[in-house]
Amino acid sequence: MTTQTDDWMAPGDDEFVAMLKHKWKWALVIAVFSFIALAVSTSFHQDVVRRPVSSLRSNDAVIALRLGLHYRPSLKTSTNTDSWIVLLDAQGKGTVASVDLVAGADVLWSDRGIFYGSGSRNYVTTDSGTQVSKSDNGTREEIQRYELPGGQLVTLVPKHWEYNDGDVQSDPSITTVETAGITGDFGQCGSRILAITDTKESPSIADAAFEAYAAQASDEGAVPEALTAVVQLNVPDGDAPRILAVTPVIDNVLEVHRMLACEGDVITLQSLEAVKPGTPDNMTVHEFYRWVPLRWDLSTGERTYIPLTDDDGEPFEFGTKQSFYRSHSIQVGSEYRKVTWDGDAFGVDLMSGKARRLFYTEPRMPVSGGYWMTYQVDKDGVYALGESHEDHVVSLFFRPWDGKEWREIFTTDKLAGYLKEGWFSRELKVQSFAVRPGWNGGAQ
Repeated sequence: MTTQTDDWMAPGDDEFVAMLKHKWKWALVIAVFSFIALAVSTSFHQDVVRRPVSSLRSNDAVIALRLGLHYRPSLKTSTNTDSWIVLLDAQGKGTVASVDLVAGADVLWSDRGIFYGSGSRNYVTTDSGTQVSKSDNGTREEIQRYELPGGQLVTLVPKHWEYNDGDVQSDPSITTVETAGITGDFGQCGSRILAITDTKESPSIADAAFEAYAAQASDEGAVPEALTAVVQLNVPDGDAPRILAVTPVIDNVLEVHRMLACEGDVITLQSLEAVKPGTPDNMTVHEFYRWVPLRWDLSTGERTYIPLTDDDGEPFEFGTKQSFYRSHSIQVGSEYRKVTWDGDAFGVDLMSGKARRLFYTEPRMPVSGGYWMTYQVDKDGVYALGESHEDHVVSLFFRPWDGKEWREIFTTDKLAGYLKEGWFSRELKVQSFAVRPGWNGGAQ
């Protein structure tokens, strides 16, 4: 019996078909192995691999980055591709995950894990995995994230409302605290989340602040026009703000910028004193400021002015207020150290008031053209993260406090696709970074 194929096959065609089947089989085998090799290469050799955020693990990561928009996000136009969490090891390899849009607070890497999130989710990533829980930060805007001494995680936001998301459970160890109409500068002292503000910029505290001032005043002299207050934001006193300390406003101290130190009930604030104010024609060219730490004792409400001097006993001069912005500080032994946004590092002994400049230099990026640098500090030294404007190469550097040179830890261009305008509708930037606690840049 013959088949239909036999009717059209010429003599010798069966050998040809057999040969084709043999080649097809080997072609299929080669294709399968090529796919496997590609998958293995992608899994083990790609520098930055995209993962679902719920599957992130910190493992060998030494730095966590948050990528986000250059400008304040809009709830109406934002998408979940507007923010990314990146975990990288000391060679610049790691994972990236998409998260809901969020702006403001720094990524927090504490003993409990890497703490970040959005208006609808909180995430805590550890070596074991990522815990996902409900967030009630409906604004998608944050001021800062903190860990309290008992391990509770706190997100500070300008305002929030209950965000009802039924498919995720809330976590009682993570809470949201709102500023309740208070503006100013914020920080943490032990278990307290504090605001440093005055009655002009935060009218909502005026009644409570003046009542507290009247209770502590020793005479019936003139009442100050405005008061500066230390306000506790968590554990409020009913509907009224909890005023911990209050004093008259100091006119020539232009701003209080971040907490420098916290020891028990004593907090030290970084402030600027106007030494040479600007002129009506040009308010910046002639400005000059002096770094003035202010010490508050919350147990007594007393505020102390700490004049700083150099090794010769002369007033320690600082510079323009622009160089004071986005500074980072930490206590190292008996000295408090800080780095400004432009790489100027200082140390000050708050007992003696002796101040010194540690260094003034930025690490050199391994690319040409413009770049920006941002800093973090710990007890070992200073971390600098650089991103080039043109090709979005990202580099991490480390310098010990008493070191002579910056050391490049890694440089990667694998985040360029997430940062460049074109992959998505809007250009992104590195908004925040945090280093694994206890890791000293590999400089043993």
